[in-house]
Amino acid sequence: METVRAVAAVGSRARLAGSICSAPAWAAALLVIALPVIAADVALPLPNVDIPPIKEKTGSFDIIDIDQAAHLMYVGDRISQGVDIFDVSTPSARYLQTVPTGPANGVSIAKNVKKVFAGTNDSSVAIIDIDPASPTRNTVIAKLNTGGRKRADEMDYDPREKKLYAANSDDGIVSVVDAVHNAIIKQFTDMGEGLEQPRYNPGDGMMYMTSSDQNAVFQFDPRKDVLIKKYDVGIACRPNGLAINPATNQALLGCSNRDPAMTVLWDLRGHGMITTFSQAGAGDMAFYYPKEDLYFFAASNFPPGAVLAIFGGSPVRWIANIPTAVGSHALGFDETNHVIYTLDQRPNSAGLMAFWLPAIPK
Repeated sequence: METVRAVAAVGSRARLAGSICSAPAWAAALLVIALPVIAADVALPLPNVDIPPIKEKTGSFDIIDIDQAAHLMYVGDRISQGVDIFDVSTPSARYLQTVPTGPANGVSIAKNVKKVFAGTNDSSVAIIDIDPASPTRNTVIAKLNTGGRKRADEMDYDPREKKLYAANSDDGIVSVVDAVHNAIIKQFTDMGEGLEQPRYNPGDGMMYMTSSDQNAVFQFDPRKDVLIKKYDVGIACRPNGLAINPATNQALLGCSNRDPAMTVLWDLRGHGMITTFSQAGAGDMAFYYPKEDLYFFAASNFPPGAVLAIFGGSPVRWIANIPTAVGSHALGFDETNHVIYTLDQRPNSAGLMAFWLPAIPK
């Protein structure tokens, strides 16, 4: 049984036997024969998820965020020109609708104010009402112009201060949005090029942000809306993605550098690099799953082949790579069903890829 636990890629440990038995015989054999060790390329894919309005087109998507309690997934979609919503109450995601916002990039759920925020190509932050009791549910209730010339891009939400930090990646602007009153209350300008992923850390109450062009990590205090400092990564990472373990104050930096390609583990408390991993790199979005202490990294431009990399443990180690595709640069993790979603931007294949989370040996 322990051997099977260590190798089987399943959506839930409780469904281990059922998942294997319900799979075709060749799939069960493949699990046993091809996956003797978890630290390798592994995958047990689910059917791809269609987006009917753009079916058989070439997709252009950005960030994925999931409301775990409501079992709803939100995806920034530039082709549909809005935020796509999916029902993820089962292991098979189902497209529900697209909320028109204009071509959408970063997406962030603000559950305690019942809103979703999206950065759009016209340098705005669109605000979507997601209150189930509201007559304006799943419509844009406000759109805030950041004053930039290019896109409002990635963002993250601080539920304690009820503030959103949104980065204009090519304008050098970071906007602070009052999520209660739908207003920009502060802007940081002249922040330089390549602003990437803001990420709130509930462990220290700070907001962090990566910059690929500046090879840096920024630290903000959202209680006072001040920039604390910009830290040089110290190695050729060029970070895009940022995922934080608030219990350890360690962050996984999803590096975009291709030569050498790597992933960096960063100490938020000591403001320095802990270690690097060569098994994945040249990607974008990163995500942390606290229940099982796992980091995910969408390494879509990794030179040996696009992968979704999984890291975890103490000390943090690389665990596995799931083969994906060029363009699969963002991810979402459904914690209920243990399904990982990523983007399918291959020609004429617009949609989402889906995979069971591999069972991780302890």
